[in-house]
Amino acid sequence: MRLRLIILILAVFAFLSASTGGWLYYYSYRKAVFQNAETQSAAQLKLLTDQLSTYLSEHIKPIKALARIRELEQALLNQNLETIFQANQILDLFTRSLELDVCYLMDRDGVTICSSNRNQHDSFVGHDFSFRPYFKTAIQGQPATYLALGTTSMKRGVYYSHPVHDQAGQNILGVAVIKSSIEFIETTLFSASEHILLFVDPDGVIFISSQPALRFKLLWDLNEEKLEELANSRQFGNGPWEWSGFQRPAKETVTGPGGNTFLYTSLPVANYPDWQVVFLRNKKTLEKQVSQPFIQGIGPAVICISVLAGILVFFLYQQAVKEIAQRKEAEKKLRMSEERYRDIYHKTPIMLHSIDTQGRIIRVSDHWVEVMGFARKEVIGRHLTDFFTPESKNYALSTIFPRFFETGFFKDVPYTYIKKNGEKIDILLSCYGVRDETGQVVRSLAVSVDVTEKNRTQKDLEIAKEKLSRYSQDLEKQVSRRTAQLEKAQTNLKNLSKNIIASQEREKELVARELHDHLGQVLTALRIDAIWLKNHLAETVADAADRAEKMSFLIDKTIQDVRDMSYRLRPRVLDDLGLADALESLVSDFEKRSNVSCVFRQDPIPEIDKTLATALYRIGQEAVTNAIRHAEATTINVELRTDVYGLVLTVQDNGIGFDPAKSTRQTGFGLEGMMERANLAGGWLDITSATGCGTCITCKVKVKG
Repeated sequence: MRLRLIILILAVFAFLSASTGGWLYYYSYRKAVFQNAETQSAAQLKLLTDQLSTYLSEHIKPIKALARIRELEQALLNQNLETIFQANQILDLFTRSLELDVCYLMDRDGVTICSSNRNQHDSFVGHDFSFRPYFKTAIQGQPATYLALGTTSMKRGVYYSHPVHDQAGQNILGVAVIKSSIEFIETTLFSASEHILLFVDPDGVIFISSQPALRFKLLWDLNEEKLEELANSRQFGNGPWEWSGFQRPAKETVTGPGGNTFLYTSLPVANYPDWQVVFLRNKKTLEKQVSQPFIQGIGPAVICISVLAGILVFFLYQQAVKEIAQRKEAEKKLRMSEERYRDIYHKTPIMLHSIDTQGRIIRVSDHWVEVMGFARKEVIGRHLTDFFTPESKNYALSTIFPRFFETGFFKDVPYTYIKKNGEKIDILLSCYGVRDETGQVVRSLAVSVDVTEKNRTQKDLEIAKEKLSRYSQDLEKQVSRRTAQLEKAQTNLKNLSKNIIASQEREKELVARELHDHLGQVLTALRIDAIWLKNHLAETVADAADRAEKMSFLIDKTIQDVRDMSYRLRPRVLDDLGLADALESLVSDFEKRSNVSCVFRQDPIPEIDKTLATALYRIGQEAVTNAIRHAEATTINVELRTDVYGLVLTVQDNGIGFDPAKSTRQTGFGLEGMMERANLAGGWLDITSATGCGTCITCKVKVKG
């Protein structure tokens, strides 16, 4: 009976659940449909508003172009048959091309003097439209757009006005106006439907409507003062403007004249302040769209749910009988599982124990008592800390036990056990708390891992690491001493190289001076004697005079060779005028002796010592020589400048280039010599080159001070 009662209660609960679920589903479905309709309406209204703004603004540029046509200016300046005829032709052309209602031209007083509808019964010619806001705005110099009902044609339209200036653009002669019909807009955008679309002015006058009966009616009821202002504006004719009967009791709903409720949505139209597009959706229609599909589907669903509920009751009865049998079988298996657990607990080769909330041992594994050397009866009921060293006991009672009974878990806690024979063993203990129904830890299941041997090995390893560290420190000291010796040797070698180069420069300077001063003077004296012999033998011994003349020529050539050798060994301009003039002289000399264009550029540079000037000069001399000799260059640029680092010497050519990584070590001065000179001068040399891309050699040297 109890089982049948439970099943009956479950059946009633299932029916109530199905009913509640159906109602909740209908409510959620209805809400989702309304939200979806609201979203779609907002999107459609936004699209409609953008399209309406585009249509209403499409003739802003044409009216600007029309106002700048010269024929309209002439008609306003000189009103005669010829100028009026020309202006009318322009207005006719614009009307036909843009498919407009009418284009017309007004003078400064607002009187129409030209119009494309001049030959029709509702011609604008001669009419005074100065009261229109679009004229008042345009005559002040600003273009305007205006929505209104024509006072002459009685047709709705969009008026675009623009001032017509004289040729100098200083004075306003009149106003050009385009009127475009809104019939196409209304037919295209405001198509008839079960919902209502309206385009209303700031006072609520319905200018465009999806329902023709609502045109020029008032969306909201206006007071007499507002109606009088509306009549005086003549924007929508002479009235009367009846109230459409719509009322707005809430922000999102509107009540119609027939008692229907509409969902209200509106959006402003760009470029038309306070004009709005209003979307009124019939709430009954929306609810019908929601409820009808739901009702058509809910009937079969209720029958199906009832049948399923009966089947479910019978199935539950059968399952309950099976469940009782399965529960008895599960209890039997649980008892067997507990027996297997106890067997595994005691026979596993790991130290396992359990304690209660007081810290007393309530269970230990066989391996635990075997390792510790105690009998089981000597352990059960005693505090676990009785088997700890004093340090481990204090650590457990003060730190581990309180935190364990709070969190229910600990991993790898280091303890030291004392065995029965007094031997100490190091262990890592991990424990898990078993909780009761209230969530309180009532006992533990702990695993102890013997790490005594591991700790001994770790200590031995630390001792070995300490010895290795001392050996490493000794080795570092030896390396440091050896490094200092190598640095000293390198410094000595560098000083030796610097002295050798300095000695070479001094010898070159001495040889150059000897060549220039002594040998040059001797050759000059020989040349004077040869010229004297030539002059004295010219009349007596002609052959001797010719030989003396040849001697003079050879002596001149030898003098020039001696001067060139002296210059190459040590240019005096380097000592007399400095590095910049010496480089300029070097470049000029190379250009004279080759077919290569050599260009030298320099910035103002500080004073530098003779050694640094010589090093930079030799680097530039070798770089230019290599470019002429090996690079097949046609242009060489030499630049001496300064930057934040110091002096920068750059030699760049447009020759065949080479691969610096594959270049072999050359004899003589060469690339290695330039690098050595740059290093000795306290700078560095950068060589940038690639096959077919020329070569750029840059030397940077830091200048003291």
